[in-house]
Amino acid sequence: MSKKMKTGLVVVALLVGIGAFNYIINMDPTQLAARGVGKDAHSHGDDDHDHENEEGAPTFEDMLKPIGPEDAAVTIEVLWGDPQEVQGVLRPMLTGVASSYPDHVRVEFVDPDSERHQQITEEITEGIGVGLLINGEMIKQIPEADLGVLAFAGSPTFEEWSEKDLRLAVEHELEDRGIDFEPTVEHDHRAAPGQAPDPHAGHDH
Repeated sequence: MSKKMKTGLVVVALLVGIGAFNYIINMDPTQLAARGVGKDAHSHGDDDHDHENEEGAPTFEDMLKPIGPEDAAVTIEVLWGDPQEVQGVLRPMLTGVASSYPDHVRVEFVDPDSERHQQITEEITEGIGVGLLINGEMIKQIPEADLGVLAFAGSPTFEEWSEKDLRLAVEHELEDRGIDFEPTVEHDHRAAPGQAPDPHAGHDH
C-alpha cells in the first residue's frame, strides 16, 4: 500500500471519527435540551418563561379595576394622567386605604377620555383633571386641617396631599354616616350619631 493511500485512509478515519463524536455529543440529553429537542414546536426557550411571568403579572388594565363594593359608604374617584403614577403610587396607596375600612370604601379610576372625567372637570373641579373626588367632592371640610379644609387636587407625588390627609377625610365621612371603624390616624372625633355635641366644646370658662 502506497504512502499516499495510507494517508488518505487516515484522513477518512479521522473524518469518520469526528463525525461520530459530533453525533454522540448531539445525542447527549443536555445538548438535546439546549437545542430545544423534545420541546413544544411553538416553544421559544426562555422567551416562553418570560411570557408566562408576564401573563401572571397584573396589566395596566388590572391596575384600573375598581376596589371595594359598589354600595360602599365612601367612594373615591381617582383622576389620573400618568400611568406610572397609577402603578407606582396611587394604586398601592388606595388599595391600602380601602383595605383599612373593609366594605366601606370603593375606589374608581376615571378614564381621562371618558364622559365622566369631562363632567367632573367641567362641573366639579373647574378644569382640574388630576386628583381625588371623595363622595363627589375634591375639597373636604376637615377640622384638623389648616383653614378647616383639605383639597385633593393634584398628586401625592408632589406632596399636594398625603395618605394621612386621605385617611382623615375618609374617616370623617364614615363618622358622618355613623359607621363603626378602627381609626388609622389621630384626629378629633365628632359626637357619635344621635348623641348631642358637648355644648361647652370649644368654649373657655
